[in-house]
Amino acid sequence: MVAWSRREGNTSHFILILRRNMTYRSIALIASVALLAAPPWSCAQDFIPDVQPAPLIRLIGVLEEVEKPRASSFPVLSVWLGDKPRIFRVARVESVIPAYRAEDRLREVSSLGLRFLAEDEVLAALQRPEMHDRSIVIEGWLRPSAGVLRIRTVRVADDSPDKP
Repeated sequence: MVAWSRREGNTSHFILILRRNMTYRSIALIASVALLAAPPWSCAQDFIPDVQPAPLIRLIGVLEEVEKPRASSFPVLSVWLGDKPRIFRVARVESVIPAYRAEDRLREVSSLGLRFLAEDEVLAALQRPEMHDRSIVIEGWLRPSAGVLRIRTVRVADDSPDKP
């Protein structure tokens, strides 16, 4: 609101009142734009992100050496250890996180097979002769679209009868 002074010579008082009113109006305008641009807090609590379970799986099966690679299809997977082809005959698939459907994801693996990636110690353990032609457990992260299984651990499977 603009207030007019009755005295004719007092124009500085008019400018001061006008300037103060413009400052309040600009602050109010900025605050209202900020409140309109910000999302409502009630909606922020309702937001549920699309979370996928971790692709950590456990494969139990037999690793065999082969001369040349062949087409891969579950449960007989063509795998690569470095530049050497192998066959991994899957006996059982387990999801470390139950929500992840590991067997369905293994069926999505290309016919070219999987490349086993791991630390040097784990790859060396997989290439030892005692790991071939016997039941082993491989645990790692599966990325079927990339054709990769990033191996975390490998060990000889327990042959105890109490395990299914």
